[in-house]
Amino acid sequence: MKKIATLGFLVVIMPFLGFPNDWENIIYFVLGFLIFALSIYFSLRSVSVKPKKRLQDNIYVENGDCSKEEEK
Repeated sequence: MKKIATLGFLVVIMPFLGFPNDWENIIYFVLGFLIFALSIYFSLRSVSVKPKKRLQDNIYVENGDCSKEEEK
């Protein structure tokens, strides 16, 4: 997600960098394509991750009284 934020920041500052219009069009196209491709990649990756199965044991342990009095 940090990559998408960085690319978005580059899109925001592009008008202030002083590139010629032809270059800006190419750079905007490349940045837009990268943002699109990364967003699709991250959305598909998050869908394909399966939750881990939790093991559920029906184990019951009864603790006895540990404070035995000394027999005299």
